[in-house]
Order: sequence, then C-alpha cells, then structure tokens
Amino acid sequence: MKVSRRDLLLGTAGAAAGIVFTPVPWKLLGDVSIWTQNWPWIPQPAHGPVETKQSVCTLCAAGCGMRVRMAAGWPVAISGVSTNPITKGALCPLGFAAHQLNWHPRRLREVRHHGRAASWEEAQAAFERACAEGPVAVVDGRPGRSASGVLAAFAEKHNGAYRVVLGAESQALLPYAEWSGTPVSALGYDLEHARTVVSFGAPLLDGWGTPGRFTRLWSEKAAGASNPELRLIQIESELSHTAARAWRWLQIRKGSDSDLAAGVARVLIEERLVAARGPLPAVSLADACSQTGVSELAIRELARVMATQRPTLVIAAESNASVAALNVLLGSVGAPGGIIRKSRAKEGPVPFEANPNSYRAILIDSTVPWDFVPRTKAEIFRFAAWDGGGLEADWLLPCPGFLEETTDVPSAPTLGVEPYAIATNLTAPAETIKTAAQFLAKIDSTLPEIEKLIQARCSEIFEGRTGTVYGDQQTPVAKFESAQKLEEQLRGGAVWVNDAPKNGELRCAFREWPGETASSAVTDWASTWAPAVFPPLAAKLYQESKLREAPGRRPA
Repeated sequence: MKVSRRDLLLGTAGAAAGIVFTPVPWKLLGDVSIWTQNWPWIPQPAHGPVETKQSVCTLCAAGCGMRVRMAAGWPVAISGVSTNPITKGALCPLGFAAHQLNWHPRRLREVRHHGRAASWEEAQAAFERACAEGPVAVVDGRPGRSASGVLAAFAEKHNGAYRVVLGAESQALLPYAEWSGTPVSALGYDLEHARTVVSFGAPLLDGWGTPGRFTRLWSEKAAGASNPELRLIQIESELSHTAARAWRWLQIRKGSDSDLAAGVARVLIEERLVAARGPLPAVSLADACSQTGVSELAIRELARVMATQRPTLVIAAESNASVAALNVLLGSVGAPGGIIRKSRAKEGPVPFEANPNSYRAILIDSTVPWDFVPRTKAEIFRFAAWDGGGLEADWLLPCPGFLEETTDVPSAPTLGVEPYAIATNLTAPAETIKTAAQFLAKIDSTLPEIEKLIQARCSEIFEGRTGTVYGDQQTPVAKFESAQKLEEQLRGGAVWVNDAPKNGELRCAFREWPGETASSAVTDWASTWAPAVFPPLAAKLYQESKLREAPGRRPA
C-alpha cells in the first residue's frame, strides 16, 4: 500500500488531535508542575497536625499581632490579628511572608571571621581579649527589651558603653526629648485626636510607624472628602505615594524643610494666629520663599490652616528642631492630638556617637539595621541572622531567625500608648546560633537572665493594676489573680496596653529659634532589609502592595 504525503499529514493531524483529547499531556503537565515545585533545596513540612498560634512580629519595633499557622511544628502561613488593639489585623508585606526568611540561601549558620569559617570559642576569646585591652561599646537597635537590660548590664560591669541606634521615626522625637528632659522612648504621637497632620516628608501613607495605623485613620476620616474630618498636608520635593493621596501636597525644594518651618512660624507669630510661645525665627518670610520655592501666599495659607484647623500635629521625617518647634508654637505638645508622653520613664539610652574611635571593640546586636556601619578602627562583632554582604565587620555571628527566639516587645516609636507583649519561639533554633545576650552571658555568668527579666516586667505590670490585656477577650489587669496568669496570657499572644497618662505632663521650652538642621541619612523600611534578604513572595508583595512604596519615587 502506497502512503502519500496527503495521507501522512492527515494521520499526523489526527494523532495530534487524539492526544489533545487524552489525559496524557495534561498528566505530564501536572507532573512537571509538581516536580518544579519540589526541588531538593525547598523545605517540605512533615505531615502532622495543623494548629494556629498567636504571637507578635519581631521583624521591626512595631510589634504587630500575628496569627501563625503551624504544620507539624513548622510555620507555613501568617496573617494579622484583628483583635490586636494596636495593629487591628494589619501587617506589612514582609510580615505576611516572614516564615520564609529562615530558609533564605543567605541565612547565616556559622561564625565567620573576615569571611572565613570560625568557632564561637574563637569569637568569645577575641571579644574577651578586646574587653581587657580597652573600652568596648554594645550597640542596641531596639532598646527597652529584656535583652537590652542584659546588654546594658554587661557594658556597665566591663567598663563599656551601652549605646543605641535610633530609626528615623525616633530621631524625629529627639528635639522634644532635649527640650523637655523626657526620653525619646517615652514620647509618642496622638494621631487619633489630631484634626490636621502636616508631614515634612514623613511617609505616613506608606506604612510609617505601625503598619495600618495612619492609613486606617485616613480611610475612616478622609476617604476623598473635600472637607475631611482629618486633613493631611504633605510637604515634600517629590510626588511620593503619600503626597499623591494627601488632602494637599506642597512641593518645596529638597533640603529646605527648616526654612519653610521658620517661614510658617514667622507668619503664626506676626499675624497673632497663636500665642507667642517661642522666639521669632531669624529667617524672614522673603528668605523662606527664596529658599523653598514656595510663594508667600502659599506659606501664609499653610500657616492659617494649621492655626484654624486644630489640633494640628506636625511630623518630621527625621530629627529637625525647626519643624518640631512648630508643635510648640501651636500648643500641640502635651495636648490631645499632638506630641504626648506615653510612659513615665525618666531615663533613656544614649545614641551611638558619630566618632567612635575611642573603642577597642564594638558589639552590634541583630536588631541594629543593616545600613549602620560604624566608621572606626575598632574590632566589630556583628550578630545577624542573614549575611547581608559587604558588611564591614570583623566577626559575623549567627543569631536566631524569625520565630526562633523568645523576646519581649516594648512600645513602638510612634505610638501614643504604652504596650507590652511577649513573642515566644515557635520553632527551635539550631544549636550553632546564639543571641548577643547569650554570647555575653557565656563571658559573664552573673548577668541577669532574660526569662527572669520578663517575669519581673510582668510582675511590675500586675502590681501596677492599670491597663488592659487584649487577647481573645479584653481583661483589665486588676482582674488577674496573679502575675503568672497575666504572663501566661502574654506568652499566648495577648498584648497589654497601659492607660494613657495625662497629656499635661509634657512641657517643652527653648530660648531661641532652632537653627537649620542638617539632613541625615534616613533609615527607611527598604534599607533596613537588604534586597538579598527578601524571599520571593515578600519581594512580590513589596512591589505590589500599597502599604509601602519602593525607594525610587516618581518625579513630580
């Protein structure tokens, strides 16, 4: 039988059509999909019981409430907690995918000395030798924890210095701390009672402060209304995500925030829009217009809105005394809707020096942001869960990753209330990693224990008989039978919130109008977490979420 070309083509077409209608290609496609999602290096949770545990996120100082879905003892999913009084279910993009961080290929799992593998014994011997040869500094990025107490105790006992690295949001509160004598950790913003918020470059709608806090207020009180209950005026050189959504955007020249603040203050005082609670700025209104590129009419209008639509709260992106002085003029310090005192702490830690060359060694806790690199000849001991690459550290010391450490979570920098929570380790850390507190306890066994410090803090809250514990139910502290019962609730994911202190307890005063503040490097959310640390899902959420904007902003 002779087979023609036409017969061959018809047979091939028929076979192809037949294959399409059989399950063979679809089965192969499914198998390929399964194979590509099960590479050897991808961790697979063991089969076992599925349970949900409640805890507190420790990736940053915000302390967001989170619900962790566990499969056979391993975290597989994270969601927010709607009953948390601070975050009310909100999480940042990284928080939603944080359970993947421990499996990142750049996870630090061994001690490294100048890029080479070393041992904990060698690191301990080197640090002990440094302590004997000269003063050392212990640097903390999240003061107020029980671990902070261990770090501070070691520095005090070994002729060292306990220093902190403040984020941009805490730096913005430094002028009020200087004028009032109140530590930065005891100050906060009463956003909930403000009628007008004037932001000098602070990314309020990009996840500033505690995730979801201001965006929730904005959606409830503004929602695109022409005459909203809450007004947000964004003062910025570029059209950021916050500026685009604000009630009003005032564009100024980059670096001229202090000049605009001085110009607004001059209008407030000269037009008697406020009682003169401070000296007149040296900058004239004409100079302010020249430096900022803003017209005199616009500056006068801004000052009148701030004076008539009170309570007005002015927020700077970083430490700027001229911007902070506007709150003093407006009577927004120690008043509802302004800068308030949230705790009765009397002393605060000392920020790290700009010139740290007097130290023999510097130990950096894992809570310190990646972009903090001290310019010094001192020997650097840096604790980290991930190898960020390019770090100028003599020693890289592996510490617990996400959910691998029991720690307490004090108040976030921008909150107007004082909370306290405990994040327990939901997964067991590897034997080859240590915290900075554990490392120092190996050197000095007389240091206080973190667990005992946490118990002491819970006892202090219980004996104070103030505030409310928010868990599955709201329970006033006065109704707890013992400190142990209260601690048990906190270890189960509940959070204690103290009753807000009286607003009138905060007083700020200065003799002359602050001079121009030099712009400093602002530590933002993107720079705190180096791109190499982002797991794939977190990177996708970061790009697509509206909670945070990428560092590169679109021009106006």
